[in-house]
Amino acid sequence: MNLPKKIFEGFLRLRAVRRIAAISVLLWMFAGPVFAAHVLYYKTYHSGTGEIFNRFHCSIAKNSSGGYQVHWVIEENGTATEEDYALNENLETMRFRVVNVPEQTDYVGERRNNYIFIRGQFKGKKVEHGIEIDARPFYYNPKIGLTAFVLSGRKEEKFWGFQNRELKVYPMKATNEGPETISVGGRDVEAIKVHWTVDDFR
Repeated sequence: MNLPKKIFEGFLRLRAVRRIAAISVLLWMFAGPVFAAHVLYYKTYHSGTGEIFNRFHCSIAKNSSGGYQVHWVIEENGTATEEDYALNENLETMRFRVVNVPEQTDYVGERRNNYIFIRGQFKGKKVEHGIEIDARPFYYNPKIGLTAFVLSGRKEEKFWGFQNRELKVYPMKATNEGPETISVGGRDVEAIKVHWTVDDFR
């Protein structure tokens, strides 16, 4: 898949609290090279109180296989979690690593055909298991993976998402809810609003 020369940044709003939270993502495009060692910064706000409950930033660059390499850092509850993803040309997650030193977490996940294999340490305990999925895309981080969906103009996308509190994989569904104007730094920005949640009907 050849992406246009645009990059996406996201502004997130919590819309519902569930075992996996339903999140609306506002994505907007700016002219620039396609993920050419670009750095993106995000904040997540509670829709009711306006409180910032986490901050994260990432760097994205092309890799030698034609896909993308992503480094993602989340700051929440006084600790930082570092994540690295190897994505294919369609922004599907092929491999990921998650490290949080204070929580004694350091594990690797990898997609091989229709399985996600996980091994390493999670909260001080050894983990090593496989999870069966199907041919749908797997996005460890939908905030990045769904960029291709937005660019496609499709209205709906079904994919597999990852629950990193329990190391489980869930079927998910994203819906393109159309354009929306948001205020960023005191100026209006045209955005595409995307909502995703657990897909109860596989």
